[in-house]
Amino acid sequence: MKKILFLVAHPNIEKSFLNKKIVKIIHDKNKERILIRDLYNIYPDFKIKVDEEIKIIINVKFIVFQFPFYWYSYPSLLKEWKDKVFTKLYNDGKDFLSGKHLLVSITSGAEKNSFHAGFRNNFTIDEFLRPIQQTAFVLNMIYHGYVHISLNNLGENNVLERHTNKIIFRINQNL
Repeated sequence: MKKILFLVAHPNIEKSFLNKKIVKIIHDKNKERILIRDLYNIYPDFKIKVDEEIKIIINVKFIVFQFPFYWYSYPSLLKEWKDKVFTKLYNDGKDFLSGKHLLVSITSGAEKNSFHAGFRNNFTIDEFLRPIQQTAFVLNMIYHGYVHISLNNLGENNVLERHTNKIIFRINQNL
């Protein structure tokens, strides 16, 4: 049984440098424990099989949302997935998500230090991710914040390796 659900929400993962590499590294290091689901490949028509997704969620301990952070949010299919799946779980009145862990992994073209009042993006990444954090809170999940990697950091030594190690470290701390 896989203990980690790694939800990838990139509209065109094949053309993505960062997200595609992150998914490959995460898979190669954790293939025995991780189930990677590429939402745009599974649901190109946005018709989410809610019951199928719920069966998967019930059997995992840790969920990671992996997506490009653009226009200060996450891709629309992840929003649709979250709305459909989490709403059904919430409305069923069962605590299927209670105690499950949630981590957000984002990629962007902007430096992390540009996400502050008075800088280009004016708000912190935490502030932009409040809807995910609040959803986790309402569903009694354990929210582990986010890890962020920017295209601008690719010149740094082993930046992709360090990013994926942060994800794996946070997961391992809580499994």
